[in-house]
Amino acid sequence: MPAVWTEWCTTDSGCPTPYRGYGSPTILVNGVDIAPDPRPWGPQDTGDGPRCRTYMGERGRLEGTPPVELVTRAILEAVEPDAV
Repeated sequence: MPAVWTEWCTTDSGCPTPYRGYGSPTILVNGVDIAPDPRPWGPQDTGDGPRCRTYMGERGRLEGTPPVELVTRAILEAVEPDAV
């Protein structure tokens, strides 16, 4: 399967409105956040700058990137929904 992705800067006027409130890094597969809950932030106000995002990693520690297993599961579910 070829790797295809789009990166968005949430402060760029060309960024689609639904994506402007996400922290970095956020990974969407087919437009769906791979780790939707809990979101550790409230709605982003107009004029707010970029924000960081954390994920729950191994042993309950906060990490700066989502666990590989979470990314893998989201991709597999998108490709073969009945296989996961």
